[in-house]
Amino acid sequence: MRPWSLISLALVGVGCTVRLPAPGQIGIAVKTTTRVEARVETRVEAPPVAVSMQNAPVVEFFGVPLEGAQDVVFVLDCSGSMAELAQGRLAELAVPPPPSLQQDAPPPSWSPPPGPPPAVNEPPSSPPPPAPSSPPGSDPSAEAPPVDSAATVMPPAPAGPPPPRKIDVAQAELADALERLPAGTRLNVLFFNVELDAYAPAFVILDENGRADMISFVRDSLPEGGTALGPAMRTAMLMNARRIVLLSDGLGNIGGNAASVLRDAREAIRGGIRIDTIGIGNDQDGVLLGALARESGGLYQAL
Repeated sequence: MRPWSLISLALVGVGCTVRLPAPGQIGIAVKTTTRVEARVETRVEAPPVAVSMQNAPVVEFFGVPLEGAQDVVFVLDCSGSMAELAQGRLAELAVPPPPSLQQDAPPPSWSPPPGPPPAVNEPPSSPPPPAPSSPPGSDPSAEAPPVDSAATVMPPAPAGPPPPRKIDVAQAELADALERLPAGTRLNVLFFNVELDAYAPAFVILDENGRADMISFVRDSLPEGGTALGPAMRTAMLMNARRIVLLSDGLGNIGGNAASVLRDAREAIRGGIRIDTIGIGNDQDGVLLGALARESGGLYQAL
């Protein structure tokens, strides 16, 4: 909210003293009345609005628009709980396979296993034994029931792809955002569990050569351990970030609690930082994530 004032002045009268030339000394005095009207208008900035998480016209991360973002740090939870299966809206997001698996290989086809190799130098086989005679009372001219040969050779139904994990969806979403962010964007990526793993010690300028390397860094992160949310947020703030995009699925349990995270964030918010938050799963700290976004003018996406 940015107040501004519009001051309008209305001049009602004119005040001056005029001296006429000779002959005579005549003084003319006019009284002046000044009226000042002041009007104060308050302009409220519209809150940010989430966009579609699929096929959005702008670059987004879980519906958080990133258009024009600079000096932004993506802070992603990589604790052990991120290995759990995605559920709800999160599981509905398409997760493309890693680039190493995106090959134009034909689908595997099934063929029956080969029979035993032909015997070598075997003696002539003896004639097959005569067919057993029909049991008494049976009709020898009746045809035998057909044999369903397909039932004996049909392959087992192929298993479908396993459902994605939370970390799989998070990695795919961030990789897609990094693919679409324009060259020249200043950014960094920070994963946290019991330790912090940043792509670089400071901001990097995104270019075509470094884009693939940053995406590889994102996809190589493995979920394990606890949740050092407090140290991760402090590290992102010390990078002089203008914007933090935080994703977490649980409670910070290493290096500070929710109260300390919010206290540190409020210091940075007074300096103008914006914090967008994405909470996934049933165990997300919605109170903390909502407060971080609301107080900084960011977005909170609960998935």
